[in-house]
Amino acid sequence: MSKTVNKKMGICILAGIILLVTVIAISIATGKKFSQSGEVSNPTFTDEDGKVYVAAFLKKMTENNITVDVIEFITDTDTDRISELDLTDDDMPDGYYIYNPDEKNVVWELDMQTIYTFIDWNGDFTGSEYPEEYTTTDVHEFKKYIETYDNTAPGMPFFFQIEKGVVKLILEKPIA
Repeated sequence: MSKTVNKKMGICILAGIILLVTVIAISIATGKKFSQSGEVSNPTFTDEDGKVYVAAFLKKMTENNITVDVIEFITDTDTDRISELDLTDDDMPDGYYIYNPDEKNVVWELDMQTIYTFIDWNGDFTGSEYPEEYTTTDVHEFKKYIETYDNTAPGMPFFFQIEKGVVKLILEKPIA
């Protein structure tokens, strides 16, 4: 083969490698929000104990799945994100900000091992006069609790731990 042919072949191979690297980089950059299984790639909240959760508003629930609107729960310790969004103390009077520019509904599966931890505000589950945390694996108890809210839609987010599209834990935290 002549030098010209070898040079052209080398240029084609180099161009192919550059194209492949570019396609991979674009695929990675655009695939960060949600995977097909409903997993959230970037968890939105880490609590004071280092546990990672996805924050979301509960939209609909059956015995087998739950539909949520995934949000970003920003605390006053997330100074980088506060700067990015140009938030002020007035935006975060209780030490947090809920960023939800557009609805991102996701459906996750519930199973018999899903743990539901919520605040029994009225003593319906604990018998307590005072609000008390209650934990169960009974989906019917959790549904009964959700029904205590107007239109069965709590106005505050819940925090979820998800594995392979299955909810492992739903947690209600007092946030106000």
